[in-house]
Amino acid sequence: MSVVEDVRKSIQDVLAPDIKAIDARLTALDAAVKEGFASAEPVAAARHELILAELKTAKTIADSRHDAIIGALDIDKRLEKLEGKQAVSAVA
Repeated sequence: MSVVEDVRKSIQDVLAPDIKAIDARLTALDAAVKEGFASAEPVAAARHELILAELKTAKTIADSRHDAIIGALDIDKRLEKLEGKQAVSAVA
């Protein structure tokens, strides 16, 4: 064997087991992370649905309060009065 082949074989003999061990650890870590995400997904989905329900409730309340405020202000009647006053002022 040549010197280059001896060095290459020595490096492979030393590094190959370490690389395989690192690969096994990374595979196990990847599986653990995937399992963690899979177990957290139902919780996140339930919280998402809860937040959506609360947002819908808040929108319904805001819409009803807006309608109540608009109704209480009688903007249409006030506008008619102002237009009537402007019409009288324009004629005079």
